[in-house]
Amino acid sequence: MKRLIILTGFIIFGYTMANAQDKSNDTTARYFLIQASIGNLQETAIGKLATQKAVDPRIKDFAAKMVTDHTNAQMQLMQLIKSRGIQLPHEATDAPPEDIMLKSKEGKDFDREYVHMMVPDHRQTVHLFEDYALTGKDPAVKAFAQQALPILKAHLSAIVAIDDSMKDAVAK
Repeated sequence: MKRLIILTGFIIFGYTMANAQDKSNDTTARYFLIQASIGNLQETAIGKLATQKAVDPRIKDFAAKMVTDHTNAQMQLMQLIKSRGIQLPHEATDAPPEDIMLKSKEGKDFDREYVHMMVPDHRQTVHLFEDYALTGKDPAVKAFAQQALPILKAHLSAIVAIDDSMKDAVAK
């Protein structure tokens, strides 16, 4: 985890120094945009996998919603980034590597693993967006975060409900 934080810091620092045409000098906005872009790309990729491999129809539906909503959010995010004159590192715009552990799971094991990934991922994402929506300095980026929050909170509620029902089914 410490290496990821350091790597993200180096990426942000490098792009701050290299982007003379960047209209914004707000490193917190850049950090937020990098994290939001990576999150959208990961949710889309893993969601596509889940639409194929999940056996529970609720999980398939949730995964399809992740693909649709995060694809749309990524398109809006890229328009925002372009309008702000910000360049993101390729790590934040390229397709993420496959999740080997998730890809190797089948059936109900896949469903459980996917759901257990989505709950903390969405909690972290909601926290990231809430933080920038409250404290962000760039008004356009802040508006994007505020606009996305209700959708992200709905995702979190939906996956928590699925997780709770899976736990209830195991307890019976």
